[in-house]
Amino acid sequence: MAIALFAIGSCRGGCRRNESAATVEGRLALFPAATRIVASIDVAKLRGSPAAAKLAAQAKRNPGDQHEIDDFAKRTGFDPLAHLNSVTVAFPDEARVHGELGVVLRADHLDETRLVAYVRDQLQKNGDDLTSTAHGRFTLWASKRDPDLVGFFLDEQTVVLGAGGWGPKMADLAETPRPGDSAATDLDLVSLVERAASAHDIWAAAIVPDATRKSLSADPKFADAANVQTLSAGLNLGKGLEALLHADLSTAAQARAMADHVTAATAEAKKNPEVLMLGLGPYLDSVTASASGTGFDLHVGLSEAAFDDLLARLGALLTLARGGGAAPIFSR
Repeated sequence: MAIALFAIGSCRGGCRRNESAATVEGRLALFPAATRIVASIDVAKLRGSPAAAKLAAQAKRNPGDQHEIDDFAKRTGFDPLAHLNSVTVAFPDEARVHGELGVVLRADHLDETRLVAYVRDQLQKNGDDLTSTAHGRFTLWASKRDPDLVGFFLDEQTVVLGAGGWGPKMADLAETPRPGDSAATDLDLVSLVERAASAHDIWAAAIVPDATRKSLSADPKFADAANVQTLSAGLNLGKGLEALLHADLSTAAQARAMADHVTAATAEAKKNPEVLMLGLGPYLDSVTASASGTGFDLHVGLSEAAFDDLLARLGALLTLARGGGAAPIFSR
């Protein structure tokens, strides 16, 4: 709960025939049935990735931030940079209305007593305090000023957070799995999540709400997006970068139209003066869009050399931005 959070189905209809598969287990077991959007980061895998290490070096952590991390690790025995394993976040259709949110954080070295003491101390410095409420076999923790955000320790490797009423619901699911109350029994979402998570270190999946598609259809600029039924995305950082976005649309014609639109937009972007000035045109060659049946795929792949070059360019831009300088002109 004291850890800074960070980061965001192809069988629709058919999967529901096999209701025997609807069990409360897997990645979605702790999230309420209203879940429609799920995103996750496999921090443990990324920690050993050469590309992720380069990104971290490019970011150049602020010395003040590093001091806070070091102090946190010393006082709690938990170093988020070394011990955090994964973060999974889930939302319902209209999370903005009531602020519903669920987070499952898995890590090593989670000492509840020391972490709670640290959080309480930090809150008290600002005139707040940490409160506890017994809820079944769990203790729910929340601040006095923001009682809507609730956290509990599932075990020594797992912290669960919930907002907008999701905290107690997730504690209930952790204590007594209830088919129908858990997102794990939504077979459409389970299939979508497994497709996104099976081969990616960073992934996201969403069943697009009808209200969202209706809103998009009202704007001609987003006509293609209004036809999207589900979305799944994944990103891997090895030595380079590889990302895939998959969308399921209502018809094959809509999928082909989206692929054509993205291909045309990419070609047009290559002619953009700002893109050319920054030397980013060649990277757009790695972007491909295609359609197969009712599915649309957007793929981006960067080799190690291309990824290193892109990082160098972005690093130069960040340096100039911090110093208030003008954007540099690159060539390839």
